[in-house]
Amino acid sequence: MLKIITYSLLLLSFATVLAQKPVVKKVPQKSTIEVVSVQSEVKNNGEPTIIELGESPTKSATTPNSGKDFGKEIPLKGTFSFNKKVGFMVNSSEGNMVSYFYLNTRNGYAMQDHKALLELGAMEDDGEVNQIKSPNNDFYQYIKSSEGNYAMKMGSQQSMVIHDMETKELSKIFFKTFKKTGAKVGKTGGNKYPRVEYSGTYEGKKMSIWLSSSQDIVLDTKFTSSLVGFWGLGFIASPSGKTYMITGIEESGVSIFMTYIENSSFSFSGASYKPAGDVMGAGAATRKNEMNAAVKAMYEAAQNEEDPQKRALMMQQIKNAEAMLKDTSVDLEKFEKSSDIADLPSNTQANNPEATAQYYDMMILQIEQAILEHKKQLRSHEASGYSTGITSSTCMIKCTEAERNRLQKLKSNHIKILNDYKNDEEKRDAKVNELLERSGTPTACNCD
Repeated sequence: MLKIITYSLLLLSFATVLAQKPVVKKVPQKSTIEVVSVQSEVKNNGEPTIIELGESPTKSATTPNSGKDFGKEIPLKGTFSFNKKVGFMVNSSEGNMVSYFYLNTRNGYAMQDHKALLELGAMEDDGEVNQIKSPNNDFYQYIKSSEGNYAMKMGSQQSMVIHDMETKELSKIFFKTFKKTGAKVGKTGGNKYPRVEYSGTYEGKKMSIWLSSSQDIVLDTKFTSSLVGFWGLGFIASPSGKTYMITGIEESGVSIFMTYIENSSFSFSGASYKPAGDVMGAGAATRKNEMNAAVKAMYEAAQNEEDPQKRALMMQQIKNAEAMLKDTSVDLEKFEKSSDIADLPSNTQANNPEATAQYYDMMILQIEQAILEHKKQLRSHEASGYSTGITSSTCMIKCTEAERNRLQKLKSNHIKILNDYKNDEEKRDAKVNELLERSGTPTACNCD
């Protein structure tokens, strides 16, 4: 899979969401880049030539100066510094946007501060949000609000070792799969960076990636062959080791173009923000006591139950509850340490077949107990000859058994989806949503 294309597709999806928002900034005329394609014979269908990029051989940097600190992870409460500021514009049928992000070419971290996000129309000017992306595609979110300052992470669940190995291989795949079209753009219409178009198909979608001279950036390919900030813009090293700047991406009616890249000295500190895990941990002891009290009450109720069949169901329900609480406690402790949203129990358990089965089993056991109660009431009404009660209890038994059958079928279909699409998150979530929309609502019992 092409890492640069993967980045681009994710960012283009984000662009579509932003474009649907009512508040968008129109691109000022002075910043508009007119894409002028000049068709020419494609003599070299490998890397861009010096002439195509408009660079001088004597001025081309060759000594690696970027990417050497890629493996150095910065914690949520750490300090982030940036040496480049990258301006860009997004054009789509829904509207145009213009903004910027900061980039550290040494360690690969990128940042869209609150002002940049406001310019995108991504949020209202209420509170303050800053977002940082690590070179490994972990996203850090910093939020200032009337309740306090909080920080959280959304991890990619990928190691830097895998990232470094992938970028080198994916660089080879990119230059092999994506080919020059013969289209190029010089310094025209406000464009600062001559660029060359590469076109290819990814998952049935045709895309164009525009490459330009890397200016003063040379990636150290011992550490990475890709340095990408937000919106897919950044740098890529070819298999020969030469670095190029990604200045444009076009796909499905959406285009993203770099308008400038300049030296900058900008820093951001997370020291004053409280990690979300700390907030969660503050109430952990209270929640644990509440959960233990609930399980104790379930035990007492089971011990006082005279019906052995119902008591057995209650004990099974307690067993399931204890297993769920144990898993939840482990996930909570992990989240308290990482402040990573991916570690929240609601996220880790939602796509876990075993946890999902336990969730459904808890509800089914509750329904089974209700069926026993209705059958007990029916026997009582039959003994007394209470015809209205007999009719109502018979109806409730039939209705509750139908609900049990619905849950059993829903459980089976849900777990099948989780297993079938465990490696395709997007399709898995879509299938689960379709299932719940179709079969997730219980039918009300009208037995009065």
